[in-house]
Amino acid sequence: MDTRIEAANTCIAINSKQAAAISFVPLVSVPLVHGICVKMIVKLNKIFGIPTDNRFGSEIFNNILTGIVMAPAMAMPILGSAVSHIYVKSIGQYYIKAVVTVLNSVDKKELENRNLIADKIKNELENMHRQRHIQRMTLQ
Repeated sequence: MDTRIEAANTCIAINSKQAAAISFVPLVSVPLVHGICVKMIVKLNKIFGIPTDNRFGSEIFNNILTGIVMAPAMAMPILGSAVSHIYVKSIGQYYIKAVVTVLNSVDKKELENRNLIADKIKNELENMHRQRHIQRMTLQ
């Protein structure tokens, strides 16, 4: 697992640097950064041996991960670069945490079931999001 986590962290670092580099173009950069996130999710799945496709990456990103961090500051030229870098890095780290939790809870046969793994990852991300929301509410 350690080599996969190392490879995943490298993937996140590369993608977050790409996001920072393109974020000097206001407004246009937001959809490009989102595209980087989707591709990163697909690459992370390959690193962990999870059989998914671009549709899965897009669905995960659009339905679950975008609720975790906000993107409006990416539209600001100078601030956008730093925010995009942090945004992509946060998405990747959050996703890795969910994937590792799921992989630690399934056996080899279950791992071959694409739909089961996809559902488990989605459920784990939703649980993590719910827990984060509860933590925010208790801090207020």
